[in-house]
Amino acid sequence: MPTGDLLSDPERLAAVDQALPIAQADRAALDRLAKLAALVLDAPVGVVTLIATAQQYLVGLTGLREPYATLRRMPVGTGYCPATLLAGGPRYIEDAAKDPELSGSSGHAELGFVAYAGVPLRDAAGHLIGTLCVADTRARRWRPVDRRALEALAESVVSELALHGDIDRRQRLLKAFDNAPAAIAVTHGPDHVLEYRNPAYRTIFGERPPAGLPIAVAHPWLSGPFRTVLDQVLATGETFSATDVSVTLVWPGEQRPRQRFFDCSAIDRDLGLRRGSGVGRVSAADRGLLVVAVEVTDRVEAVRDLQRRARHQELLARASATLNRNLDTAAELRELARVAVPELADLSIVHRLARPVPPGRMPPLPVFTDRVAAAAIPGIELPPLATHVRWTGDGNPIIETIQEGRMLRRPIATPAVPRWSLPPSAAATIHSGLNYVVAAPVIVDGLVAAIVVFGVCHDRPLWTDDELGALGEIARFAGRALEHGLSYERTRASALVLQRSLLTDPPEVPGLELSARYQPAGHDEVGGDWYDAFPLGSDNGLAVVIGDVVGHDITAAAAMGQLRASLRTLALDRADGPAGVLDRLGVINDRLRITQFATLVHAELSQAGDGWRMRWAVAGHPPPFLVTPGARPRLLTEATGMALVAGLARPRTEAETALPPGSTLLLYTDGLVERPDTDLYRSIVALEVRAAAAMELPIEKLCDELLRGAPTTDDVALLAIRVPG
Repeated sequence: MPTGDLLSDPERLAAVDQALPIAQADRAALDRLAKLAALVLDAPVGVVTLIATAQQYLVGLTGLREPYATLRRMPVGTGYCPATLLAGGPRYIEDAAKDPELSGSSGHAELGFVAYAGVPLRDAAGHLIGTLCVADTRARRWRPVDRRALEALAESVVSELALHGDIDRRQRLLKAFDNAPAAIAVTHGPDHVLEYRNPAYRTIFGERPPAGLPIAVAHPWLSGPFRTVLDQVLATGETFSATDVSVTLVWPGEQRPRQRFFDCSAIDRDLGLRRGSGVGRVSAADRGLLVVAVEVTDRVEAVRDLQRRARHQELLARASATLNRNLDTAAELRELARVAVPELADLSIVHRLARPVPPGRMPPLPVFTDRVAAAAIPGIELPPLATHVRWTGDGNPIIETIQEGRMLRRPIATPAVPRWSLPPSAAATIHSGLNYVVAAPVIVDGLVAAIVVFGVCHDRPLWTDDELGALGEIARFAGRALEHGLSYERTRASALVLQRSLLTDPPEVPGLELSARYQPAGHDEVGGDWYDAFPLGSDNGLAVVIGDVVGHDITAAAAMGQLRASLRTLALDRADGPAGVLDRLGVINDRLRITQFATLVHAELSQAGDGWRMRWAVAGHPPPFLVTPGARPRLLTEATGMALVAGLARPRTEAETALPPGSTLLLYTDGLVERPDTDLYRSIVALEVRAAAAMELPIEKLCDELLRGAPTTDDVALLAIRVPG
């Protein structure tokens, strides 16, 4: 608790006793001054105190917590104001939590004040009678302009309390306003005639027109809604406050209109003097307003800049995420084009060069591009996506960007800039309201692989440096998309070569005719279906396999290659029959951590008289079927067994059947029979019927006929074995 003779000084206490009833009668005015101080210093709490020996009287306040807001007093030992009064001068605390002497004080612990700014109040005789303070629950820096404002407003509080003294209240207020950094104007009467403007007001809004004019005449841009607000404040006495008010004018000393922002308030200039209060009466004709404007342009622009940067970071995060969704480069580029519109540009087009060229030099002409992605705001005519757009001259963004090897910014068709030489498909778009473009090269493996063109139209502002940086990042993301696509294409091409090398022609076996087919799910798609046939030693035995690894990608093809090699090794060992080979294959898969789900049929064929015999085992695969002369096709379902699944091993059974002369054995993957809306068993039966009808065909034509009706949604492997007869 503050101590000292000053608190109990008789003359000071007499001055407090004299001021207290005046202040209590004028509470509304002092509340408004506390509110004005909090508003000007952007603080949540403002308080005017009169300090006696044991009590602080809260004669004006805003934002103070209960119970003090209702009690209107607190002990002298609470808060920072008594210490401010004892110090005899302004006191500024920026972070009480970091001050060991203050962190445990009542101002911090009980009231929650972290930052505090207080100025002692002196009456006309120089007695210290109280304080004007503002406080914040967060740490903050009190700028010189804040300190000057608070000290000026403290004089306003003293002036208000001196209504019954010799000091002219109006002159005191105006003197305080003269020193205030905020723009302050005082109006008079229902027409809001400007009778006073402080220096800060005149600096911002100009010396002219002179005082004495209605505010709507002096400042026509303040008419309309603002005039309505002033009328309402004058009629009701309620304070009006607004933040971040935008005003666009040709300001004094400037040549072009510029947007500035203000926090504004309009307050009854008489600060709530009550009729019949004994301290004065204000007639309707003499009433007026106090208008305060604090410029916050820097703050608003800083906040908006942070918001723009945050939006740009979010856009770039979205752009980056597109690179990991799939392996469709065209889809990724389309998404990147959409990311830029409308936040960063009104138009975005990606041109992919048919043949990448070195940057920084004139490319061989003509240059052909594929327009692979485009996005635009409504009203911009987008060209169709097209291949082989022909660029013949150097007066266009594509050729210029390649030649410069860097991002270019260009106006469109101003008097000083000739119109570009453009293909007809691009001219309509580039000149349909666009006024500026940015073209960014997309570099892949040291070559310009694409150009991304961004445009703005109409009165949209040109790009800031931060926005240009974001556009450059999008172009780099496009480069990464192309790099990923090229890398995938190279890897897929290698996998195709590997897969084709594994799907070799069946061997020539005396006493058998063999034919095999493989059909990918799509053009140049890699898959996991395979067939195999290889001799088993010197006794003319033959091993045959049909298998399916789930997937249509490089991983499936790689797993297929591993399974094929392992199965060949196990089968050639001939220590086990087909079922044992599949069981051991499952163990090897587990140990090698091959986790892809796979199904297959493995069979061993050996000669038996004028025909052949087959032993086979199944791992979750559709059963083979056998067509023999004079008999119905027969599904070979006697052997059973689960698919190859990591971590699961169940013994498989095997079966044996004769392959008489004239018979044909068909092994196939599910892609030959599986259809989305048809039961698998019915599809297999339909295949049997088709095979039986075509059995008279040579074995090569038989395979072609069976593939002709196969779906194209899945890859297909087919192996046909015929015993001549």
